[in-house]
Amino acid sequence: MRHLPGSALAWIGHPVTVTATFVLLINDHLLKHLWPGFITGKLSDLAGLMVAPPLLALARIPAPAAILITGAGFTLVKTTQAGAETASQAWTLIAGPSRILADPTDLLALPALAAAWLIWRRCQSEQAAQRARTLIIVPIALIAVTATAPEGASRWSATTGVSADGDAITVFFENDYAGPYVSRDGGRTWQTPPPRSTPVAYPRPRSSTQECVPGEPAHCYRVDPPRLAVQESRDGARTWNTAWQLSEGREDMLRRRYGPTGEHFWRGSQAIAVQKTAGGHVVVAANGTDGIAVRDESGAWRRLGASSEGFSPEAAESLRPSDVDLESERTMGFFAGLLTFLAGVAAACRSGRAAVVFAMVASVLIVAGFLIALEGLDGYLLVNMPFILGGACGLLGLIFAVIAAMAIRPNGWTWLFLLITPPATMLTIWSLFSGWAQGAPDDYSTAVRLSCLTVVIGVATTVTAGYRGRRRIVRENDGPQLEIVTGGDTEDPA
Repeated sequence: MRHLPGSALAWIGHPVTVTATFVLLINDHLLKHLWPGFITGKLSDLAGLMVAPPLLALARIPAPAAILITGAGFTLVKTTQAGAETASQAWTLIAGPSRILADPTDLLALPALAAAWLIWRRCQSEQAAQRARTLIIVPIALIAVTATAPEGASRWSATTGVSADGDAITVFFENDYAGPYVSRDGGRTWQTPPPRSTPVAYPRPRSSTQECVPGEPAHCYRVDPPRLAVQESRDGARTWNTAWQLSEGREDMLRRRYGPTGEHFWRGSQAIAVQKTAGGHVVVAANGTDGIAVRDESGAWRRLGASSEGFSPEAAESLRPSDVDLESERTMGFFAGLLTFLAGVAAACRSGRAAVVFAMVASVLIVAGFLIALEGLDGYLLVNMPFILGGACGLLGLIFAVIAAMAIRPNGWTWLFLLITPPATMLTIWSLFSGWAQGAPDDYSTAVRLSCLTVVIGVATTVTAGYRGRRRIVRENDGPQLEIVTGGDTEDPA
């Protein structure tokens, strides 16, 4: 069938597509956070499959091909671990930190592609009335598709309880839609409940934060919420030693994966259960948002994350991810670089009304931009206007600082330090926090202290260079002369 020009515009402007776009926005940015579960998850898939093909068609891809590409890509992502990881990395580049999980039950949404095909068939004749709506709906559709909430933060609720009864270990979730996961082989494999369209309330036995090995009352384990850690005692709970834990630095990094609202979703260790076995004992700790930790009969601990297939090491959040939200730290680094440049320019200002005025204007703009950007760092908006406005003020302040530097006319060495030190300061701060995300340094406060030291060194370098390379105009009886001031010495350029 011939693909008429403009049919993609009519397709994305069709009332059904427009409705699906707004459903996608409202569901992923509100409903998933309020009622995470099976229904909101599948609603996101249905709406996304309705919106994605017309977006592809806008790139001059024939409608049948756009639908096939969407269906094939969706199937690959939802049925293979490799596809899910690739999609997570791609979405991270487009929309910020994201995690997409493989879940074959999501294929229930594929019939939405048939509905998208029928809509396209009806949109190939009249396009004039639809184009006006397109000017509004295209950017909204792009935002809706690329700004989908990270699935790792909404699909699986926190593990809040665990019990050991006979040969079964049962882990309970905060929300009933996931259902309990059961292991009958000492925590090596886990049985998942069948997919359900409505939540089912399961009886929850009392969970405890401290349990002793059956038959060994002196040998006990406990968790200490909200830390991700398990402690062990061999003297009847009089003294405790750490049996397993994540460092505080890695815990802080994991919280960052949940974005600005991470504190509302994050749960640390919640409960613990101990099971006696023929070869010793098994310990399972319900670690809230992080999944579970399992001690096998040999004493080895494993950290397991939740997925549609049960608990597994592969489903656990990476402790050294590449998609941690470092927007705040990068903003601080950007303004630290501006401060370093401005300090050097201010040190070079000795006289000259124009240079001083430009430097003062630059100072006001940079400080105002920093304060405005701070207001936007804690927001959770589709378009973060305070952050954008703050960055714009900072860039405008940089322009005025450069004009002030040109009015001062510092020597070549001063220009060299002014051009190299600020970006080096900014990049060093970015590298420190990127290193923290990868575990070096592990402690966030160490990265902060090193960043502050970097700023001090950068400012001291540019101030010294500006002071030693500043110039001033001196008037004598026979006319104005340029006097170069280097530190405390003067030199007549004549």
